[in-house]
Amino acid sequence: MKLTKYLKLSFLWYQTKMGKDTKKIVLNILGIFVISRLLILFIGYLSNLVIIKGKWYGTPTSLLDLFFTWDSRWYMSIIDEGYHYIPGKESSIGFFPLYPLLIKTFSLIFGNPKLIGFIISNIALLAASIYLYKLIKLDFKDSIAFKTVFYMLIFPLSFFFSIFYTEGIFLFLTISCFYYARKKKWLAASVLGFFLSLTRSLGFLMLLPILVEYLDIDFKNFKIDKKKVKKDMLYLLLIPSGLLSFMAYSYIKFGDFLAYFHSKSAWGNKLTSIFTTLNSVRYYEPFYKLIFIGSLIFALIFIIYLIYYRVRISYIIYSSLFLFAYLSVGILEGIPRYVSILFPLYLGMSLASKNKFLSYFLTLFSIALLTLFTILFVNGFWFT
Repeated sequence: MKLTKYLKLSFLWYQTKMGKDTKKIVLNILGIFVISRLLILFIGYLSNLVIIKGKWYGTPTSLLDLFFTWDSRWYMSIIDEGYHYIPGKESSIGFFPLYPLLIKTFSLIFGNPKLIGFIISNIALLAASIYLYKLIKLDFKDSIAFKTVFYMLIFPLSFFFSIFYTEGIFLFLTISCFYYARKKKWLAASVLGFFLSLTRSLGFLMLLPILVEYLDIDFKNFKIDKKKVKKDMLYLLLIPSGLLSFMAYSYIKFGDFLAYFHSKSAWGNKLTSIFTTLNSVRYYEPFYKLIFIGSLIFALIFIIYLIYYRVRISYIIYSSLFLFAYLSVGILEGIPRYVSILFPLYLGMSLASKNKFLSYFLTLFSIALLTLFTILFVNGFWFT
């Protein structure tokens, strides 16, 4: 009850600070957000009543428990017991600390860490949606900005943004980092980038697209103006510092600076060539092959679409760099989920939906797959 009262008071206070236009934007986005989240819960609940259970189905005792599985349990173990590390074995040090640390902090005040985790993910997703609208609005009209948010919220794996996973907070930190970079607020962007690299190992890669923004490189201007380089450029060094901080912690606690990377190798994640990763698809069943390869094709199509529309180079670099990194770990598991956080792809979908047929197709196809993947996830079927 205390948490509900606190959130209500916070929302009422925030409303008083907003202008009329901002209130309208927030309410419109809030409507899309609420409908899409209720749809996911509704699908999950109904399917759980009638669908035959998969191999990894647990014993949920609540509606939220349906979405609490796999990585969620690792994060909860960090919250309950702290980090552990056994060389050569799957260990909790393979998960970055910001998300469990936030949950731990707020659960000390409000209790119920599981509920806190879901609330943090959804608040982060709502904030990401608002910032995404504001970010896209810097270059495009209202309709494109709203459609970009819409496609993000109905993406086939968008339920990951709202559950006990890091996707929601990663999206928020990424998009807000870009937004403040676009506004030339380099300290704010860099601090957000620091927290981003404390959320996932690849967060440090954000340094490159933000550096491109700092140097103001775009399709019209590939030259670097040395006059633009000032002392505030040093703020950008905060971005990879999150990763370095976690590595330092690993050394202090476990005597292994690279404990995270050694732990991930136990899951089969090892730095290798893209061709090795793509070759691993032959070991999967046809359904999984279709999902993994389909995700890659989707990402590549819309990256090409972004290049065709000459959107900001930093967006293209961000999408391409992260996709390349995800394809360099030797296995295709998780690729659909990793593709889902590449927010510029939703801008590509929005631009493509200027064609009415493509607009209807992308919407119906996304909702259909969102329904299918939600059903599979809550009923214990592995697919990502």
